[in-house]
Amino acid sequence: MLERFRTIRLLQREMASILPGFDDPNYIRPLPYYTDSICYVMDPGADFQEQFAARLVYRDDSLRVYKTSLPDSIPFHMETQVDFLDSTAFNYWSPYLYCSSPEIVARSVPDVTTDNAWFPMVLHECAHGYQYAHPWLDALLAHALPMHGEMELARLHLQYDWFNELIEVENRAILDAVDADDASDRNSHIRTFLMSRKARKERMAQELGEEAVRDEEFYEYMEGLARYIEAEVGFRLGCYSQEKDTWLFDTNRSGYFFATGYNLMRLFDRLGVDKSSLYTDSFRPLEDFVREAVNQQ
Repeated sequence: MLERFRTIRLLQREMASILPGFDDPNYIRPLPYYTDSICYVMDPGADFQEQFAARLVYRDDSLRVYKTSLPDSIPFHMETQVDFLDSTAFNYWSPYLYCSSPEIVARSVPDVTTDNAWFPMVLHECAHGYQYAHPWLDALLAHALPMHGEMELARLHLQYDWFNELIEVENRAILDAVDADDASDRNSHIRTFLMSRKARKERMAQELGEEAVRDEEFYEYMEGLARYIEAEVGFRLGCYSQEKDTWLFDTNRSGYFFATGYNLMRLFDRLGVDKSSLYTDSFRPLEDFVREAVNQQ
């Protein structure tokens, strides 16, 4: 357990090289780690310690580990939880990053046969913790929660042929821009992407409602970064590869905004966009940052 926690800390520090502030203690959130019989928690808040009678079992310069009985009987955890309604909850406006041990995860996700295959999933949740550590984003969630469930919206492209066709055009244009050898070629693909996205969103608003457009923008914004961090960890640990893990960037093998969001993060690397600038003070759709970067060239 301790070695896994230390590795998570090391990976947070390494990811700070591509997302400034990712290892900043102000942006790191508590992480309950479930075994079959015990829950260990990295850096829990005082409310959690009191509610679950958690006791300190290990401490060093970068890590505090508490131990408690299992807070719930849910068989599998890999999610971020925060409560914006119950002021008495330990996670009221304070996200917790829940994960099950690799041994438990392997029962539901057979591909997770090693710790290295588990770490990318955990760092995906750490990316959400980084996002939720920005108070203005919490306020947005608390007062304008998405109207559509994430998985409901992620499958939207499978319900409408026109929608899927346009998503594929957008995604192909992003991937072509990522692979372009020169700025002129890249900008041509970016223009294709921006025009296609504008047309699709206009039709989406007419046929599915403005709320669906807004929710897509939000989910792409959140999941794009989380998948990007997950993928980078996976590549560096040798458990992901561009050839094998095509689900990372292919909308036909994934919830569509997970893939487009991830690919836009890769495009930001080509354009020199500082990804921490996405979380400076307010929410904006990811294509706004692409458009700005091109206009500033």
